[in-house]
Amino acid sequence: MSFGTIHVAGNFDDEVASESLERAMRNKEKQRVVDILVHICNSQRQMIRTPYKVRYGKDLEDELKKTLNGELEEVIVALVQTPTKLDVLELHRAVKGLGTNEKVLIEILVSRTNEEMEAIRNCYFTTYGKSLEDAVSSDTSGDFRRLLLILIQGRKDETERTVIFRAQEDAQHMVKSLEKKSGIDKFDAFKVLGTSNAHHVRHVSSEFERLTGTPLEKAIEKEYSGDMRNLLQALLLVSHGKPRFFANQIHLATKGLGTRDKDLIRVLVGRSEIDLAQIVELYHVFYKKSLYELIKEECKGGYRDALMTIIKGNRIH
Repeated sequence: MSFGTIHVAGNFDDEVASESLERAMRNKEKQRVVDILVHICNSQRQMIRTPYKVRYGKDLEDELKKTLNGELEEVIVALVQTPTKLDVLELHRAVKGLGTNEKVLIEILVSRTNEEMEAIRNCYFTTYGKSLEDAVSSDTSGDFRRLLLILIQGRKDETERTVIFRAQEDAQHMVKSLEKKSGIDKFDAFKVLGTSNAHHVRHVSSEFERLTGTPLEKAIEKEYSGDMRNLLQALLLVSHGKPRFFANQIHLATKGLGTRDKDLIRVLVGRSEIDLAQIVELYHVFYKKSLYELIKEECKGGYRDALMTIIKGNRIH
């Protein structure tokens, strides 16, 4: 069952849609372009590409880039990617050139399923002729790199099982690893957050707090710094549900001065057919503000309207 806001549109015809898009782009009707693409689902957007190419001899994505600009272009170009290709483009952008966007690496790698990670790895290699592991490995270091590479393998336990005594053992292992001269490798103790299912991670977290009197999140904050701290805290938050995690990602993208538009776009487009309806609800619960109102305040023009339409969704009520 989907908890997204965008669903398969009824009465869809790829030939008609491609003609309507060409007419709208030729007439510089940006809002019409947005309306056509936001009100259909991703698979239907992919269906437009071939008839558009056959009829007009042009690539749809290239023409959209010529017609649109700024953040609105970012939204629409993101919408016409497959979910896998969007992740691949974002991951590549995070590691190419000078500097690394660790926040993007963390967001994508902690939140994708094993099946999604396999598709991402394959698509990344096909697109760039280089493995995702090599790309990330050359741009990161230390325990942060080690845990990212584990996540890239996509071998996380995705069952809903947890064995209480194993959770207790894992929590005890964590506690002992924090003791001086214990001889227990801290990375080996904490990597369980990246390999176990959400139920197990929550049990480990509860047991850790029972043993120490300190919430695991606080212990991570004290024992780690920088990217590794952010990665472990993200894994812990994901264990409480991906919608909760992404509500927090939106909060981080919009708090303080300025808006991290690329981060906002990635979350809203990427989760639009998965769990955006739940994210909208949880954002209101945790931040006491409507996500719809937040976008009205943080964004403007056609860009704002496109995001608000994604949040509102295409289902006829």
